[in-house]
Amino acid sequence: MRRRADVLAASGVEIIDFGVGEPDFDVPPPIKEAAIKAIRDDKSHYVDPRGLLELRESIARHEAEQQGHAVDPDQIVVTPGTLGALSLITRAVLNPGDEVLIIEPRWGPYRNLVSLTGATPVGVPMSTQAGRFIIDAERIAAAITERTRAIILNTPWNPTGRVLSLQELNAVAELAERHDLWIISDEVYSKMVFTGADHVSIASLGVEVAKRTVIATSLSKSFAMTGWRLGYCVAPSELAAVLGRLNHYSTRCASSIVQHAAIVALDEGEPFVDDMRQEYSRRRDAIATGLNEIDSVVCPVPEGAFYAFPQIPDDWGGSEVVANYLLEESGVVVTPGSAYGSSSRNHLRLSFAASMPAIQEGLLRLQNSLPMQNNQS
Repeated sequence: MRRRADVLAASGVEIIDFGVGEPDFDVPPPIKEAAIKAIRDDKSHYVDPRGLLELRESIARHEAEQQGHAVDPDQIVVTPGTLGALSLITRAVLNPGDEVLIIEPRWGPYRNLVSLTGATPVGVPMSTQAGRFIIDAERIAAAITERTRAIILNTPWNPTGRVLSLQELNAVAELAERHDLWIISDEVYSKMVFTGADHVSIASLGVEVAKRTVIATSLSKSFAMTGWRLGYCVAPSELAAVLGRLNHYSTRCASSIVQHAAIVALDEGEPFVDDMRQEYSRRRDAIATGLNEIDSVVCPVPEGAFYAFPQIPDDWGGSEVVANYLLEESGVVVTPGSAYGSSSRNHLRLSFAASMPAIQEGLLRLQNSLPMQNNQS
């Protein structure tokens, strides 16, 4: 899709890109200035593989607010992005032959990270109601075997835009406790939650749940710092010690300069996050309304992250066919739902991390190109 879009753009086609999964905002000025200051102050040397203590203290305070209980800096390991955190976690808790339940639709790298450890990823489809994906505890329970070691979840959820409810999280927690499973919780979009929904970290559901939960997250989405590569793990202290040693022999440490900037992000950046979230909310309303105006398309209003995940009719040939058709017919890039598992082959993912004019133009093109059967008759 990306290569074809580049070819079309080179030929003069104006491409509207709903595929990219990163903020289109600039990094807030105080964070930039903190990085520049760190360079000028020669903060460019190796640091503790777990991360700067001052940064881990800031993260611990931030996570304690989200989880509703004390978090110790020794539970934090700073990594190059969420992907770096997930890489450490999967290597620390999985062995060859283990099985890991991954709720689908799911972000693609989860499967690959599990497979790299020699463990087996097992997809568990969510159920759907009017195009909206919901965790099905019975399906999860049915997928658990004696080899199941962990379950991976993501809230707010990429690609669906769901924010998991307390009821859904409690169901996962109960199964994890009953079967002695690790919970690997990707919470990278925790600050991208809109009116009517609340982010709840599964680690906040009690001491016993927190003991088996490992959080992976980063500053990439919330502070528009994707290229800065600054993430972290929150884990029980004994596991965090292992994660710190793994980090030492993987990347040595995340960039010292970015770590100094991250302290300012966490301590001073919240007003900028609020502004970005308000703009995302405006865009979300526009894209959900526009998609629901297209005949035969059903788009639940996203509760978090910056993705819409509309459902398309079965007889349109599947998401890959539709995505390619839209690119060729209207110059609009969307991501086929099949990229996130077979259960979402009749869905498309559209990122609204794009300007409002681009969203409006893209919606106009989609409305002129769909439904497909009307344009192909």
